[in-house]
Amino acid sequence: YDVARDRVVFPIYFKGRIIDAVGRAVGPQKGPKWYRYSGQANFFMIGKGETLILVEDVLSAMIVTQEVPNLTAMAILGTSINDRHIEAIGEFDHIIVALDPDAADKTIQFRRDIELWTGVKATALRLSDDLKYREDEDLEKVRELL
Repeated sequence: YDVARDRVVFPIYFKGRIIDAVGRAVGPQKGPKWYRYSGQANFFMIGKGETLILVEDVLSAMIVTQEVPNLTAMAILGTSINDRHIEAIGEFDHIIVALDPDAADKTIQFRRDIELWTGVKATALRLSDDLKYREDEDLEKVRELL
């Protein structure tokens, strides 16, 4: 926990060493919802599958890769995508866009944008709840798309 910035902090490890961290604002925000301590809040990736699932936050990425094997998750750290996201997304042959239910319009928009910008097939997945809450119905929808 980062007391000065009022954020829950998730360390990012590489080969057993902390190489960065990302923090999520939990109180009244004095800046962006997500903050990457290296100074650039781009994305967080976890997993080693051939299919990429785009989610909003680190917890959703961690949980979906625990619950659904053979999947890579990218937490875009909010509801915006940029050139760095697109560059990483383009490395995969299939993308599932699964943003939280309150961002359903962006889920559809991002599916179209990804296909247009990368030529990679993307699927928009309508969730009943955030993936971090481990709803069986939503996790089964993800499994069916693999």
